[in-house]
Amino acid sequence: MPKVEEFDTFYDSTSRYVTHLTYAESGDRALTQEAVTEAYEKAWQGWGKQRSRDPLAFVRGEAFRHARLARGTRPWRRRHEDDSDLALIEALQDLPSRTRRLIILQTLGELDLSSAARDLAITDAEAVTETQQAVTALEQALGQSIGQVESRLLGLSEISERITLPRPSAIRAKARKRSRRRTLGAVAAATAAVVAAGLAVAPASPMSQAQAQERNRVGERPVEAARPGDAVTARSLLNATEVGRINPARDWTTVTTSADEPSGDEEKEAATADTAAAESARASEGDPLTSCAPRRFATSNPVKTYVREFEAYGQPEQAVHVLEVAHDATAAQQAFKRRLQWYADCAVPRVQITSGTATIDGAASPVTIVRLRELTSPTRTLTIGLMQTGVVNTMLVHRTDGTAAPSVVAFGQTLVDGMRLACASSGGPCTTSTKVVGAPLPRTSSNPGFLAAADLPPVGAQTQPWAGTEPKAPSDNPAATMCDRANFLTRGVAKARGRLYVVPNDKAAPRTFGIGQSIATFRTPAQARTFVRGLEKRIAKCEDRNQAATVVAGKAVRGAGYSGKTWRMSFETGRKSVISYRLALVVRGATVTEVAQSGTKRADLSSAQFVQVADRAGQRLAYWR
Repeated sequence: MPKVEEFDTFYDSTSRYVTHLTYAESGDRALTQEAVTEAYEKAWQGWGKQRSRDPLAFVRGEAFRHARLARGTRPWRRRHEDDSDLALIEALQDLPSRTRRLIILQTLGELDLSSAARDLAITDAEAVTETQQAVTALEQALGQSIGQVESRLLGLSEISERITLPRPSAIRAKARKRSRRRTLGAVAAATAAVVAAGLAVAPASPMSQAQAQERNRVGERPVEAARPGDAVTARSLLNATEVGRINPARDWTTVTTSADEPSGDEEKEAATADTAAAESARASEGDPLTSCAPRRFATSNPVKTYVREFEAYGQPEQAVHVLEVAHDATAAQQAFKRRLQWYADCAVPRVQITSGTATIDGAASPVTIVRLRELTSPTRTLTIGLMQTGVVNTMLVHRTDGTAAPSVVAFGQTLVDGMRLACASSGGPCTTSTKVVGAPLPRTSSNPGFLAAADLPPVGAQTQPWAGTEPKAPSDNPAATMCDRANFLTRGVAKARGRLYVVPNDKAAPRTFGIGQSIATFRTPAQARTFVRGLEKRIAKCEDRNQAATVVAGKAVRGAGYSGKTWRMSFETGRKSVISYRLALVVRGATVTEVAQSGTKRADLSSAQFVQVADRAGQRLAYWR
């Protein structure tokens, strides 16, 4: 990535974070803007060195230093806006400078105590003592618990969010002007010194461009190029304030932050470790929020991983943010596909994929948002966002009790925010768009085009997952009923397959309960429509042909590129014996699918559930080939 683009991406992804910290330090918006701008100007001036170190730590420190010095030398700049938390700002200003910064880093900065101590170049023991003193002082000054104080600290971000920052191009331009002024000043000073000393300078022969470049290199230490992903740390994770945008009505807090960061020889060992053994060890960690993923991390033998868990205070609502750094972009791409496949192929009892799949319009890298519903007690709804760029993958999961889900727009924006801090060093393109749009369901790894286990609703007290037979030519159409008697091996059909879905080894679902599906592709869309109209006529006349039949038309289904109808049928086979079916016919272009479900009094789908199955069958046809 070119240096300019790299810096601009770094600025766009970190400047708001630094602004929030600096405002808590100064309590002055104008001073904060000045300090943050100068910090990034200095970062650009020394970008050749800073890019391979920890540029975020550098600008954060420079912004703090400028704010502290400006407030000390120009006390009249200490202006507090009426719409801010004046009491909190005053309480912070009463703390010693180092202690104040220590508290800010551990709250708004989302650093653990050891990391904050390293940032201030003090020992952990000193950090513990100063933190305890600061907590006591703030609690006494504000008359609140430290949890309440922390919430107020996070609330300062809403004030600093209003501070206008210059564009990265303006930062670079101002930094260049500053460099020129310093260079001209140094030349003028050197010239004056030479003249004053009365030194005579003999004319020198002009140097070639190659000689000049070689001379400029003398004394310079080669800077090792930063590897993609090096600057990704726990600070790249979302904080509680950012996650809170998913559901602003809740009071969000960080529960745990865990990191696996190999370094030195450990990193080399990790890079050559047996992949299968490494994945097996990580599999035992499990996933904190969803049962579809067999393990927490999708990257095979990752360089480093970070996980931060959040919860809404007093509410059954949680969130998790995960970052994984792979050894190269190919491994990261494979990890993204692997994790998406886990959800597409989910075959966990009573877990369904809902129709809330989405992506980011104009995204520079793969993005998918999937929604799951766990039909357990209580019912739970999960929203899972996946994103990959360069060597980095991120996953954001939100889970809540009930069927209400957060706004997919707010969730998508938070997902993009969750990659911004890591994207600057990922080695891949960064996504700035936050426009959420609908997307097709994720493609299943086997039998694409057919219904998947995660598409089918649970039956009664079902405890086992749905299972489907291998598709085969439907010589005996598994979806045909006594009304339609559909034959998918007729003239004009180019390809036809059928399969059955059952719940094996589950006493809650009787043997007579099941779902059949057949798919046929005709040579032209007109032939497909003609075939369906013929079946509809048969169904309409079914009661006339069969006195034991009862047919009731159900709701129609319609979506992007497909449409269809549903029916409810019952047949009396004896004085007290009735066989019932639900039937759907859906057309997508030249392809027709028929879905039939046989039910009993003990196990049956509701009308709404079957309409959802029919609609999902239409969506799945997009993958039929």
